[in-house]
Amino acid sequence: MEKMSYQDRINRVLRHIEKTLGTRPDLTELADIACFSPYHFHRIFSSMVGEGVAAYVRRLLLERSALQVAHTGEPITQIALDAGYESVDAFTRAFRAHFTTLPSEYRRSGGHLTRARQKNPDAPLFHHQIVGASALDFRLVKFPPVLVAAIRHTGPYNDSGTAWQQLMAAIAPTGLLGQHTVAYGVSYDNPDLTPEQKCRMDACISLPASATQESPQVRELLRNKEIFLRHIGGECEYVAVTVHGPYDYLHPAYRSLFGMWLPQSGREPTNDPGFEAYYNSPETTAPENLLTEIFIPLKT
Repeated sequence: MEKMSYQDRINRVLRHIEKTLGTRPDLTELADIACFSPYHFHRIFSSMVGEGVAAYVRRLLLERSALQVAHTGEPITQIALDAGYESVDAFTRAFRAHFTTLPSEYRRSGGHLTRARQKNPDAPLFHHQIVGASALDFRLVKFPPVLVAAIRHTGPYNDSGTAWQQLMAAIAPTGLLGQHTVAYGVSYDNPDLTPEQKCRMDACISLPASATQESPQVRELLRNKEIFLRHIGGECEYVAVTVHGPYDYLHPAYRSLFGMWLPQSGREPTNDPGFEAYYNSPETTAPENLLTEIFIPLKT
């Protein structure tokens, strides 16, 4: 069996934590998933991820809770319990320490907390203006699962170019690219909530419908241990919106979707991450002509 890289082993742990978020992580189990000894696992994890397992899980739970506070009608007491806090007071203290505002204030704002507020307590508490909202066309769609090859990027979303270059360099010689190939990005974190250096994204390239994990070309691709297979889409309904123009327009579009469309529609997002489809490339397309589609999964 070919030896896995440290990064691949830690990535397996991160994906496991994300799938089981809300349960207490067992360090022995996580060490086993990573094929590290329990004695060394936590130090390796902390060194590579930049925070310990407990801090990583606690931060993800708080950031998930912030989305629930802003975009669902769930009682804050229940959200606090779901995040592992024994009381609303404890949750409120942790929320305020992380986001410099109270859960009740964040809910009243509809989630429009600016990063400036996190860095500067004297900044106005909420930012209500949503640029270009009237020009966006939100649609309800289905998106059957698509098999993709993916590579994980951690850091500012605008700095994901290296991950895309690595993925394209690996997949190009395999013959898996074709006329109907689409690039997808799965963003796990809201830049309004999560420090940019900790934002997580999977850069993905669609594979032909005939491809499977056992296909010779796919097996060759997976020799690169940074790359893994996953699916984009699912059986639920999605809200979709097309964004024309530079990638800087995506964040205002997300704010419009979560701050305007969801409250007005009465629909709620699932706890699963949404994704973006990139229909052209910034390497060959002028910024004003870029075409991107955002998909957010909805509860039934």
